[in-house]
Amino acid sequence: MQKDWWIPILQWTLPGVALTIIMGWLSKSRMSRRSVTEVNTLRHPTGILVIGLIGFAFFAGIAVVSNTIGKNSTTTIWTTLIFLFFAGMSLAMVADYFFARHRLSADGLDYGRLTGQRGYIRWVQVRRVEYAPSMRWFKLHMPSGPPIRISAMLMGLPAFAQHVLAYVPAGRIDNSAKALLIETADGNLPEVWS
Repeated sequence: MQKDWWIPILQWTLPGVALTIIMGWLSKSRMSRRSVTEVNTLRHPTGILVIGLIGFAFFAGIAVVSNTIGKNSTTTIWTTLIFLFFAGMSLAMVADYFFARHRLSADGLDYGRLTGQRGYIRWVQVRRVEYAPSMRWFKLHMPSGPPIRISAMLMGLPAFAQHVLAYVPAGRIDNSAKALLIETADGNLPEVWS
């Protein structure tokens, strides 16, 4: 029995189309209306939490099912570890949703990290501002320690860009980052999917 020619096309096309639709939805949700109290707050849209929870349930569920009622010759420790890795990455999305919240002020940035650690940096202490296009985040280098990463997925990026342009000394902002910050301050957010 010959396999229909269109089945492999659907197998590869449908996930790509679904991912494009989801990323487009997340990208647009960054510009949703926010209350006056949230104007100077950077946070992820609720869709990140939803996707993280669904991803965790899906991959953890596959790991459990593949080792219980769905166990067969393809079930190995490696397939289980891969499913658990993706479940863990989904939990990292959930953690980032809750912990990566930043508060802007004219004096500085109150920031949160994926680990739950919080900190504060004054704008004049920022040593360098860069944009990492492959990771889709702005990097604020501090006098010591790891840089602060501000994801392009966050809501409130125009206010962030305005604060950086106004309060960080201009010579400390990378030229390509500066061009992107100017666009972001005008409401043209960086692409999150291309």
